[in-house]
Amino acid sequence: MIRLLVFLLLATSSAIACSVPVFRYALEHWPADAYRVTLPHGKTLAGNFQITHDEENRIELRQPRTMRNDAVIWSAEYSEDNVQRLADSPARKEIADRLSNGESAVWVLLESGDAVKDAEAAKFLDERLGYLAGVMELPKLDEQDIKNGLVSLPGNGLRVAFSTLRVKRDDPAEDAFVAMLLASEEDLREFKEPMVFPIFGQGRVLYALVGKGIKVETVDSAAQFLIGSCSCQVKEQNPGVDLVMAVDWKQMVKDQALPGEKLPELSQVADLLPQTVKIEAPPSTSEPPVKSDWRLVALIVAIVGLVLVLKRFWTRRP
Repeated sequence: MIRLLVFLLLATSSAIACSVPVFRYALEHWPADAYRVTLPHGKTLAGNFQITHDEENRIELRQPRTMRNDAVIWSAEYSEDNVQRLADSPARKEIADRLSNGESAVWVLLESGDAVKDAEAAKFLDERLGYLAGVMELPKLDEQDIKNGLVSLPGNGLRVAFSTLRVKRDDPAEDAFVAMLLASEEDLREFKEPMVFPIFGQGRVLYALVGKGIKVETVDSAAQFLIGSCSCQVKEQNPGVDLVMAVDWKQMVKDQALPGEKLPELSQVADLLPQTVKIEAPPSTSEPPVKSDWRLVALIVAIVGLVLVLKRFWTRRP
C-alpha cells in the first residue's frame, strides 16, 4: 500500500512539473484572472473584466473572485479618462514593452515619498539585479517539454534579464495601478516604506518586498523562483496576484516565437502575383512555309489504294 502511495505521489509530481522557467511558463500558460468592475447602467468596458452595473455614476474596482476579497480597492467618478486609467497606464505599458522584449521580470519600486529611502532602495535593487543577471543560469529545457508545447522558444531563446521601474505612489496616472499593487497583500497600505513588486508572466505580481525587507536574501529568493523550473503548473498553487493590463498576451508570445516575421507588403510580392502576358506571333523566317505536305499524303494514299486493288484482283483469280 505504501509503495502504491509513493508511486502515485511521484507520478503526480512528474505530471505537473516541467523544465520551463516559471517566468516563461507563466507568460505562455497562466491567463490573468478577471477583475470585477461596477459601472453605471448602460456603460461597458473592453478587456478582461467581470462587469456589473449600478445606479451610481462611479467606477468601482474589486479584485478577482479567486482573491476572496469583496472590498472596493479603487473607485472614481465615471469618465472616459478614468476608464482609461483603470485599464492601462504609462507604467503598465512600459512593463509590457519590457516583457515583450524578453525580460524575465520587471521589478516595480513603489516609492515611499522619502527621497533618501527611495534612492537607497533603487540603488541596491539595480546593483543586485545586475549581479544576479550575470551569475544566474536558466534550467536546461527538456526536449520533451518543447515537443509537448510547454514552451514556444528553444533554450537559447530565453535569457535571465531583470530591470527596475520606479513608480510614484501619488502619481494620478498610476492611481489604479498603485491600488492593485497595494491590494496584493492585506496590510501593505499600512506601510509608508519603499516597496518592490516583481512582475512577470501576464502581469502577475509575485509578492511585495517592503522597507528593510528589500535585501539580498529576499531579492535572491524571488529571482531564483522566477527563473527556476516550474515545479507546479497550476497557477493557483503558485504565489502571486494578477493585475489589469491591456495586453494581447497570446500575440506577444507568437511575436516572440517568430521574431521579426510579418506579412510582406503588396509591393514586395508584386513579382509573385499572376501577370497578364501578351503572346507575340513568332517571327517570320526566310524559309517558305511547307505547302506540299498534302501532295505527299495524297501519293501515299494512292499507292495504298493501288496495292489493295491489285490484292483483290489477284485473290479473285481462279
